[in-house]
Amino acid sequence: MNNKLTFIISLLLTSLLFSSAYAAEVEEGMLAPDFSIKRLDGSEFKLSDFKGKKAVHMIFWTTWCTYCMKKIPVLKYNQNVLSKQIEIIAIDTSVRDTLAKAYRFQKEREINYPLAFDFGKKVTDLYDVWGTPTEFIIDINGVVIHRDDVPRDISEHLSNWNMIDHHTKQKQLLAEKECNKEQRVC
Repeated sequence: MNNKLTFIISLLLTSLLFSSAYAAEVEEGMLAPDFSIKRLDGSEFKLSDFKGKKAVHMIFWTTWCTYCMKKIPVLKYNQNVLSKQIEIIAIDTSVRDTLAKAYRFQKEREINYPLAFDFGKKVTDLYDVWGTPTEFIIDINGVVIHRDDVPRDISEHLSNWNMIDHHTKQKQLLAEKECNKEQRVC
């Protein structure tokens, strides 16, 4: 009897753990959690500053991630050609990296889009990022449109991503009233 009770309790605790971990994941269709982070150039990036202005392409990366390096040419092109329509921010997760490595990486690869270093993995954890690269497209309304699977050619999607949805404000007010912000669940 004691073993059955222990088994049932452990099963319940495990299911609670997995359900709360799942609920915390930032997914497509959700309002993106706001944050601010310093860019490597010393300026401040605050996600909510772009709400109502333009979409945001956020990519989590590391200096040692080969898949991240493959994305550099496209990101550089987008920064050169599309920066008035979409804000790019590349956030080093700080896993096995240092600020010095991030600066060197930026200089050696002549990166023209904004980079940031996530001290203490605060933003990385907020967005439940477990691997790199992990990309997000956040539309002008602050809604996550893509979590990974970002189209290679984003130019044809920008008009949709930059379309203001007046119903989003109502959703945000409702979410703020009914949701637990710490656990990001409703």
